[in-house]
Amino acid sequence: MTDEFKKPVFFSANLHDDLSHAFEDLEKVHSMLEQIVRNMEETADLPENEAVRVYLRDTADLVLGQADALEKWTTTYENAVCEQLENNHLVYERDTYQTLTRILQWDMVDVRQLARWIRELKELTAHIGLTLPYLLHVRQIPTEPIPEDVAKYPVFVLDRQGYCLCGMGLDEIRSLDEVRDRMEN
Repeated sequence: MTDEFKKPVFFSANLHDDLSHAFEDLEKVHSMLEQIVRNMEETADLPENEAVRVYLRDTADLVLGQADALEKWTTTYENAVCEQLENNHLVYERDTYQTLTRILQWDMVDVRQLARWIRELKELTAHIGLTLPYLLHVRQIPTEPIPEDVAKYPVFVLDRQGYCLCGMGLDEIRSLDEVRDRMEN
């Protein structure tokens, strides 16, 4: 592999997807804060000490105010960020490059991971008006040596566990034994 493809893959690949998950997490935090407030309000009715009741209610009000602020800002930022990223060609180009780099640096351990990256790359290239063959030739993908008897299936990539990435769309995963069985039938 050339040094060109040994560059580190950036952490923020698929930023458009990662941000939506971050906003989902913030919405979960908001829901948890609301539940804490409900629990505090219910608990505030139990103590006989007036000072404890007042403290719990004041704290519940404070937490509820922060939860509402979190919800407002989450919605505001989610709408703004998602709208800006949705059709941002540069973001898709960057994510395409990063996913391509991951594929070219694949460690040959698990072909399922490689298949996920190839699916992602197909989706990303569709956003920028390219096709997978334009960016990646299967011979560029690292692979364990493929036995001659199964290479014509077509098997394009083999991982260290004996599983293959097959099919013209690079979308079938089969063990070497499965490929041999299919070839016999």
